[in-house]
Amino acid sequence: MKSRKTKALLSLIMAAVMLFNLAIGAVAFNGAITYSSASGKYTATKISHPDKGLGEVDGIVDYVGNGVTAAVDKGQGARGQNYSWSAIGVGDYVYVATCYNAMGQTLDFMDSVLGNDFDKAEMQATLDVMFNGDFFTGEVDGYNAGGVLVKVNVHTNEVTQLMGKSIDGINVLFRNVCEYKGKLYFCGSVSGLAKIVQVDPATDECKIVYAGISAQDAYLAHKANISSTIRGLCVFEDKLILSAVTLDGPQILISDHPWDGQEAFTEIANQEDLFNYPAYHYTDSIYGGSIWEMVEFNGSVYVSLCTGTPENKPDKYSMQSFALVRGDENEDGTWTWTAIAGDQEKDGAKYTFGIDPERTRAGAGVLQVYGDYLYIGEYNDEQLALEGILFKSDFEFMNRNLEQSVGLYRMDKNENMELVVGDATSMFPDGGISGIGSGFGRHENQYMWRMTSYNGKLYVGTFDTSSLLEPVAQLTNGDVVTMSLADWQKLLGFVKTLLDMTTNKDSETEDAKDLFENFSIEELAKMFAGLDIKAIVEKFKGTDISGAINKVVDIVKGILECSKYTVTADRGFDLYVSEDGVNFKTITTNGFGDPYNHGLRVFANMDAGLMIGTANPFYSTQIWMLEEDPSVTEETDPATSTVQLIIEKLVRFVKAWVSMIFENLSLLWK
Repeated sequence: MKSRKTKALLSLIMAAVMLFNLAIGAVAFNGAITYSSASGKYTATKISHPDKGLGEVDGIVDYVGNGVTAAVDKGQGARGQNYSWSAIGVGDYVYVATCYNAMGQTLDFMDSVLGNDFDKAEMQATLDVMFNGDFFTGEVDGYNAGGVLVKVNVHTNEVTQLMGKSIDGINVLFRNVCEYKGKLYFCGSVSGLAKIVQVDPATDECKIVYAGISAQDAYLAHKANISSTIRGLCVFEDKLILSAVTLDGPQILISDHPWDGQEAFTEIANQEDLFNYPAYHYTDSIYGGSIWEMVEFNGSVYVSLCTGTPENKPDKYSMQSFALVRGDENEDGTWTWTAIAGDQEKDGAKYTFGIDPERTRAGAGVLQVYGDYLYIGEYNDEQLALEGILFKSDFEFMNRNLEQSVGLYRMDKNENMELVVGDATSMFPDGGISGIGSGFGRHENQYMWRMTSYNGKLYVGTFDTSSLLEPVAQLTNGDVVTMSLADWQKLLGFVKTLLDMTTNKDSETEDAKDLFENFSIEELAKMFAGLDIKAIVEKFKGTDISGAINKVVDIVKGILECSKYTVTADRGFDLYVSEDGVNFKTITTNGFGDPYNHGLRVFANMDAGLMIGTANPFYSTQIWMLEEDPSVTEETDPATSTVQLIIEKLVRFVKAWVSMIFENLSLLWK
């Protein structure tokens, strides 16, 4: 039998390990994965697959093969359920709709719709190389499970599947939800068609109450490059408002009895009413994001719109920014629409597209009411940026996004704008009133993806692009002068991977591919590192090789510029909280300790706490419950440096360790 002293010592060591893990992020405690903010004021507990660690497959449900998911199987998770796409809390349950294979769908879309013709097997192999097999683009058995609608008991973790291919043969992708008169309304796609589905939480009965477009019209819309989606959804003065896109363009509809179906909805705005702002074709900003979000504020409906099209592009690497319009209901039931941010000369808008003329990257605006203000978060167009990298080996769009990270505005009831979080511009020479720069001081933040008001506080979650740019971040320190030969080999290997993947058939690209066919990566690395390309000139004597050299140099320059931001990034989404809408504190900057959680996608306000659903295209979505300890008042400011954060964590760890030793000293020597 072990001595009491030995047992006490072992207990002390185990406790120290747990304390150290807590100091650096997430930790398993009593069978659950938890994450504590720097001061310990906020604790998040993983409630989906609670026995699964970080960086492991989750996805809420289990994938059992042949395209089938189960609420409970052997706990293996479902890697394809990438995003919690919409969520809402009712009592002890949170209803969650997932987005299946988000990035794989995006790649398919880039292939079939946008004309980036590529071999899927080669793409998979390339992504496996880039992400060391961490990137998910399809099930290993080749089947497609589709998205699911589930409800989860946040106390028992019990999962119930309500809709999905395994339940009713229907693939569901719901991107928004709201509660209206005791029923839940999910909007999005049902087997590829835009629908509104009503869920009765008393019985969990699910029924379609509105079809945005018929199968025949959806086919014609697809041929015409129209993105026929339903995205905007809100409640206004005891009525349900939704957006849709038809062959005739976007529209906004209203109903006070949506359960009666299609005929219960009345159109209150169309494309012309919305100043022809909505960009609703696949080739437009954010793939035709159109009517992005709608909220009720100060007795009106405010709508943010994606407006960028190939025709109104300011330049090659920008799309026109978002618009904001206000809708007011007249006594006769008609509506009047006013441009708030848009065309100032033509439509009398108070602000230009994107609010600030110097802010040129935000394709969409995310809306949230908090207190007496409407908060507007910027959302950069990362889809076009990623498309440029994958298919053109062009980093310029991405680098401009990284340079101009996202800001946060707020508008008062008189429609006066303040910059809350953001860099100084001519319009806001002092920068944000919070004193925090764009992206909360982190350029890798590219969306203010979700906001919510909960228990009197404003919560802001981000999308962190550094998770997707990890192949770039691990290439180089960003300084070409100090790069070693090994750095050059790694960098040029990545350049070759990009060139092999690209479908851009211009002569420079093809010449650059020939360059890698004639020389090994090791040989090229020595030449570039030594700035000696005599061998290349000799090999291609009598031919013009300037295009090949220029192409490789341009890619290298793009990677180095990108890595300037990503090499110091903290991978994983950020979450910030404010008690007054101005001063923010940090809860996490690393996706609750999981670098694969690249976005905070949904909130659900519940009595048990604030439910958070993640976006994770690597190992699938997770559900966390965030709770606050009101006895703790100190939190870390977003502007705090990384070094300072590390020092603070070490100090807390040492203090806790010393305190524990003194508290248990008597046990050691009894």
